[in-house]
Amino acid sequence: MTRTVLFLLSLSVLSGCTNVTGDTPRTISPQEAENLTAERLFSVADTFFSEAGYACSADADAGQFRCSRALRDLYIHQTTAEVKIYPADEEDRGHRVIATRWDEGLIPGELIANAYANDDVEAFCAYLAGEKIALCSDYEG
Repeated sequence: MTRTVLFLLSLSVLSGCTNVTGDTPRTISPQEAENLTAERLFSVADTFFSEAGYACSADADAGQFRCSRALRDLYIHQTTAEVKIYPADEEDRGHRVIATRWDEGLIPGELIANAYANDDVEAFCAYLAGEKIALCSDYEG
C-alpha cells in the first residue's frame, strides 16, 4: 500500500499541466482608404513587440506573424505570452490578432487564472490608431 501511494505521489510530481487561455480576438482594419499590406503591418508589429521584449518572426508569404515572450520562467512552471497576426477572411482586407497565455509546469490549472488580457496588444492597437495606420475592433465571429 505504501509503495502504491509513493508511486502515485511521484507521478503527480513528475507529470505536468498545460493550460492555455486567450485574450479577446481583435480585427485590424486599415483606416479609411489606407492600403495596409501584410509586410507593412508585420514591420510595424515587429518593431513594436520587439521593443516590448518579445521574440518575433514573420512569414509574409504565408501571411503570418508570431511573437512570444516569457512571463514566468521558474524551475517548476513556465508562462509564455504569444501574439499571432494573420489575414482575416478573403473578402475582408483586414487581419486578426490573437493573444494567448501558455502555462506549463507543475501548478494545476485550478490555481491559475483563466482570464487573460494582453496589455501589449491593447497598446499596439492604440499605437496603430495614433499613427493612423489601422483600427482594432473586437472580432465578431
